[in-house]
Amino acid sequence: MKHFRITLIIVSLFALAAVVLSACGPAATPGPVTLTVSGMVGAPLNLTDADLHAMKKATVTADQPKVGSQTFTGVHLSDLLAKAQVQSGAANLVFSASDNYSAQIDVATVNGCTDCMVAFTNTAGSYLLVMPNQAGKLWVKNLIKIEVK
Repeated sequence: MKHFRITLIIVSLFALAAVVLSACGPAATPGPVTLTVSGMVGAPLNLTDADLHAMKKATVTADQPKVGSQTFTGVHLSDLLAKAQVQSGAANLVFSASDNYSAQIDVATVNGCTDCMVAFTNTAGSYLLVMPNQAGKLWVKNLIKIEVK
């Protein structure tokens, strides 16, 4: 009889543990990486769309080449670069798009641009590089990578 009670208690504990664990549900899987910051940085970034949306957001109005004045919401480029910890001696940034287009600009110019940002678009995981007062070729759409050189 004592053996039966011990077995019943053990089976009950396993059943209780199964109920508790199933109530927790599966672990949330992070979304796919949509933007990377690499190169001469102390903390390379592999950001999901949720990561970017969780960062401090800003809104700017800027003249987009060939389009005119528009309002953009996103993450300041300076905040992303600070988070990545750009190393001293870095001279250029290379911005790459999903279609293999890339554009390059010097770090000093970007550091002087308070309104430069990675703007959100209507499509999750798709970003526009907003570069006020810079050439149209620097307004990279479908931005996926920032490389610090």
